[in-house]
Amino acid sequence: MDFRMRHEQNQKLVLSPQMRQYLKLLQIPVADLEQAIEAEIAQNPVLEEPGAPSPGEDPGTAPEPLENPDDGPSLASEVRPGENFDHLDQLDDNFRDGLGYKDLSAPDSEESGAKHRYHETLITRPEVLSDFLLWQIRFLDLGKDDLLLAQEIVGNIDDDGYLRASAEEIALARGCSTEKILTLLKKIQELEPPGIAARSLQEALCLQLLKKIREIESSALAAAEHPGRKDAPLPFLALALRIVREQMPLLEKRDIPGLSRILGSPAEDIRRALGLIGRLEPRPGRTFYSPQALVVIPDASVGIDEEDPENLKIEIHTERIPKVRVSPYYRKLLRSKDLDEKAREFLKGKLASAFDFLKALTLRNSTLEEVTKAIAGSQREFFDKGFSHLKPLTLKDIGAKIGVHESTVSRAIQGKYMSTPQGLIPYKSFFSNRMEGFEGAEESQKSLMERIRGLIEKENPASPLSDQEIAGILKEEGVRLARRTVAKYRDLLRILPSHLRRKR
Repeated sequence: MDFRMRHEQNQKLVLSPQMRQYLKLLQIPVADLEQAIEAEIAQNPVLEEPGAPSPGEDPGTAPEPLENPDDGPSLASEVRPGENFDHLDQLDDNFRDGLGYKDLSAPDSEESGAKHRYHETLITRPEVLSDFLLWQIRFLDLGKDDLLLAQEIVGNIDDDGYLRASAEEIALARGCSTEKILTLLKKIQELEPPGIAARSLQEALCLQLLKKIREIESSALAAAEHPGRKDAPLPFLALALRIVREQMPLLEKRDIPGLSRILGSPAEDIRRALGLIGRLEPRPGRTFYSPQALVVIPDASVGIDEEDPENLKIEIHTERIPKVRVSPYYRKLLRSKDLDEKAREFLKGKLASAFDFLKALTLRNSTLEEVTKAIAGSQREFFDKGFSHLKPLTLKDIGAKIGVHESTVSRAIQGKYMSTPQGLIPYKSFFSNRMEGFEGAEESQKSLMERIRGLIEKENPASPLSDQEIAGILKEEGVRLARRTVAKYRDLLRILPSHLRRKR
């Protein structure tokens, strides 16, 4: 082995800076595009919003035309050969006409400012489950070492309220005995909410039932004045606890005859006990859920044209995109004879970068419009009849239709939503794999899933359809689908198997 130098010639695809910027803007949803434009304006002094006064110029001063096109930089040949500053004015006009403008520099009114300050005072940090538990363990009268161990246990409780680490793992991490951890765990399981720190669904249900039983037993009033309570009497709670502890498989199936036979209790008592179990919380930490609000702004709207119902009306939303232009002041400054060469080169670079950004932004909107039109044309029946009529469609199909690579289509639909008569739909929902039926017919994977959902919704609850029966029904309709494929689609739809759907 030795070190040596050698020449090698090969071919490879290298993306130009202009193309990289275009692809970057293409995959930004309209909700985030405004921030991207503002960031570009902040780092490039040549770009500005219409109406903003240029340095050294009065607001509203019209840009002067360039006398010598050679004074300006030209665009890279792969974007638009021979471009000069004369085209910038036309590009500015086209960009202003095509995009809406939001004046971000306009000061808020006094009333809106007061409302904004008032709303800020209402913002509070939501309480989370771990904080609530840490607050409670301070009242358990624990020593310093035990308090640290209890905090370690709480730190391993997830948002659903379950302890996701074993007592052995916690003991090993803290260098103490497993028995010590189990003793503290029992104390934590007595805290609120009921069922907290359980290690399984069975344990969570048992903890909640035990808490209810202790509450009734500790209430002398409930025992003396309500010996025959029908809402949650002790016998039914005890029976529910026995079902959860001993017969979880039958409980999952709601097998009332089987539970009645094994436990030796009347079917009516079993039914009441199951009703009590059904009112328990399978996720004890659910009350502390604080999901973040998801604001979705559609990038396009597609609907039925009222004047011509046979056609679709397509609208690309650009009203949130700020209007930008190349500053007339800097274009005028570039023609100045007093400008030194170093400043001139700097301005040329910034002007070329500004033009590339405007070009990429315009190209981004036109590409998204072409992709939207192609999707709408390919999935025409969806807008009238819904997901069950989605046709097989791939990124390659759309790319071939509009003349771009499928990776460009993938970037164009990334994180974007379309407003349709069927609701607000992600772009990616329109794409589905092909499934072959009889006589060469093709079915969309998503349409098949919707047909499976429809069959299950119409089934007899006392005799639900098995996966094999669903496959047989689809076969009669002309779709060849294996039983295991039906089971996979049913799992994706989050539908239980037939033996768990049966209502006896």
